[in-house]
Amino acid sequence: MKNCRVCGGVIATPAYETPAPALTSIMTFLDIPTRVFICDGCGHAQCDDIPDIQAFYDTGYRISLNSDNHDQIFAVKPDGSVIYRTDHQTDISLRLLDLPAGATLLDYGAAKADTLRKMTVVRPDLKAHVFDVSADYQAAWQGWVPADAQAIYNAPESWKGFFDAAMSHFVIEHVADPVGFIRDIGALLRPGGLLLLSLPNVSANPGDMTVADHLNHFSHASVRYAAAAAGFTLKTIDDTSFPGAFFAVAEKCAVPVALFEDREAVAEAVARAREICDFWTKATLHLDDAARRLSGKRAAIYGAGAYGSWICSRIGEHVAVTAFLDQNPGLQNTEHFGHPVIAPAALAHDAEALFIGLNPLKARAAIGSMPYLQRPGLELVWLEA
Repeated sequence: MKNCRVCGGVIATPAYETPAPALTSIMTFLDIPTRVFICDGCGHAQCDDIPDIQAFYDTGYRISLNSDNHDQIFAVKPDGSVIYRTDHQTDISLRLLDLPAGATLLDYGAAKADTLRKMTVVRPDLKAHVFDVSADYQAAWQGWVPADAQAIYNAPESWKGFFDAAMSHFVIEHVADPVGFIRDIGALLRPGGLLLLSLPNVSANPGDMTVADHLNHFSHASVRYAAAAAGFTLKTIDDTSFPGAFFAVAEKCAVPVALFEDREAVAEAVARAREICDFWTKATLHLDDAARRLSGKRAAIYGAGAYGSWICSRIGEHVAVTAFLDQNPGLQNTEHFGHPVIAPAALAHDAEALFIGLNPLKARAAIGSMPYLQRPGLELVWLEA
């Protein structure tokens, strides 16, 4: 039995459950089962807490520390050039916040704060501040964030009610108390201050449901409820500018905010979450069967991200995985779980199976655009049967 992290409602049984190991967002494994609980009261979905969560984010969680210019691909243009994630986040953040000249802006849970840094290049008038729960990112802040505009572990007392705006990119899905998280940021904003949250949209990116350290899988309904419970009025939810994610803008209110209670929206969120959990239950059985059937065959996995990593955890004991394929040049010529990461066109001619580790909503279109992967003798194995 669980209580919803957003509305506190009781959730009796998990909607999805699979044994250890559990995959994290940094492509490591935890020796815990993956369980997903869905709240009928507010449309929120959530996973179990991970062990020793504070130590995990302080010393175990590393985002892009392996390289000064490491970034994730957001999209590939028809000419083959790429758009990187932080560049796209920068454009969206500047547009949605639309800050006045000289505004004070806090990046809360900043990590390397690449998006904030790029925002200040476009808007050098912004007074940038950073906060994180790990000291490992301090080196990335030096030279462009003043020392008194940096904070680790605890925000200084002088920051209370200080900021015109705050943003937190892909952090709230990790926290055990999302309403308290928003409320803590709110304490640092002036009345009427804006909060920009970016977070995964599990409805558009179903793989997020299997990520163990993403304790929260928000819906439109549960985002609205969490914002109101923390004292904010939600102004915008943009779920189109960044496919697979929400960008939500909320305003800090001086008076209590009425809680969001749209039963139709909640019912829709619950139904979609259960549909995704059912997909992963079936995908698990399908991959287990494919791994046994292709035992001993030479195989590769398309995608060195969450989907491909999850596939590797399911098939690695049976299938001879030779490589991961990925279009991201930052990942090519590296290793992932001990296997080389190569460009898709470099797939060995003797490969007998290719497991497709991409968002199932987009996978067939993506692979269909690569004729060199449509060849006799190469079996394509999809997540869905």
